[in-house]
Amino acid sequence: MAGPPLPGLSNYSVDTSYVGPDNGAVPQSWLLPPSYSYKSDSDPGKTPDPPLRLPYLWTGEGDFKSIACSNEDFVLGAISTGPASPAYVYVTLQLTGVNAWKTRSAARASLRANYLSLLAEVEKKLELGSPPLLVRGATALIGSTLAQYMPLPVSEALLYGCGLQTGIGSTAPAAVDVVPGMRLRSEPSARQYLSPPNQSFSGYVSSGALEWITSTNVSAGTAVQAFDPFLGTIAAPQVTPPPSSPAPIYGLIDLQQTGGAFKYYRLIYPQNIIAGGAPGESGAATNIQIIGADNLADLEANPPYQAYFFGRDIVVPEIAIWLQLTSNTNPQMIWVPVGTTPMNLLERFTRWLPLNPGQNVLKLQRLALNPNWWPQGGQSYWNVAFGRPGLAVNDLRAFALPLLPGDYLTIVLGQN
Repeated sequence: MAGPPLPGLSNYSVDTSYVGPDNGAVPQSWLLPPSYSYKSDSDPGKTPDPPLRLPYLWTGEGDFKSIACSNEDFVLGAISTGPASPAYVYVTLQLTGVNAWKTRSAARASLRANYLSLLAEVEKKLELGSPPLLVRGATALIGSTLAQYMPLPVSEALLYGCGLQTGIGSTAPAAVDVVPGMRLRSEPSARQYLSPPNQSFSGYVSSGALEWITSTNVSAGTAVQAFDPFLGTIAAPQVTPPPSSPAPIYGLIDLQQTGGAFKYYRLIYPQNIIAGGAPGESGAATNIQIIGADNLADLEANPPYQAYFFGRDIVVPEIAIWLQLTSNTNPQMIWVPVGTTPMNLLERFTRWLPLNPGQNVLKLQRLALNPNWWPQGGQSYWNVAFGRPGLAVNDLRAFALPLLPGDYLTIVLGQN
């Protein structure tokens, strides 16, 4: 069977037997969005149809009809439902379907390249252009909205959610974008030296965990990221003497010093880490790197900021989700590492998984733009269906969907 199982859904759905129009009979696990259009393998159609509408992004400067960017896979434009004012002008978004539903690696790579190319063009031409046609921050909003409505392999959910590149099966290092609202859990090690006869115990030892919550800061007039809301509010100190470049990061203040505030950041994980008992190395080749830039083009090609976490430091990005353990208790906000799945949370309490249809032991809801809220737009929680409607879930990969910020997970155990 090619294509998705239904012509369109009112919820997200994890389909573990999706077969793309270009890949014969090789099934994959895909996440289908709450609204899509799929006509046939030869003409998948644009998704969603009608296009998404994002309000209040036009600055009111220039001609709103100039708000247009497109490539093989994406179409961005603007329409007006009244007078030419920001209240009536909407940015429109659609996927063309050229590569969106295909499963082969070449098509997936083309889709990703076109996604990044579109956002770079939107930022340069529309957000940072003269005059700026879109408000500051519009590029990030457009990118996240597109990701909400893209049909995606489950393995690509975090690629579009936070730029996660796992490095698995590749010679490229693993990397992840630092997104405002994330919490970075840093676990550095301190060098311990013991004199003979105990020198064999010399080496790096764990020195605890540090937690830094990233945030958007606009106190300087432009939106940049801070690694602590308070430190992002006050004047950043200058480290004296100035560090070398790439600079070593010993603690939070090295991230939040003068000249270190940028719009985008990315963590890059090395393929090699020095052994705990080996002599220390301060180079980027064996330490986690962080790079920063004020635009997407520089982040990809020539980041002006580079630093590394010193002392065998491991940095884990975490996201905030809602967890409710029964249907009649209040949800609790918890932090989970990027890559956490509903199955990971369920198995904290039980080894049993809900494989039968109609079992509401595990319920997941996800935020996405609601195109039916007219005219102002807004987000709604959409249910995530694990497997095809009415059928037993016979593939545990259905519960391996990575969680995203704001996800609402309900676990109900011990009830009929």
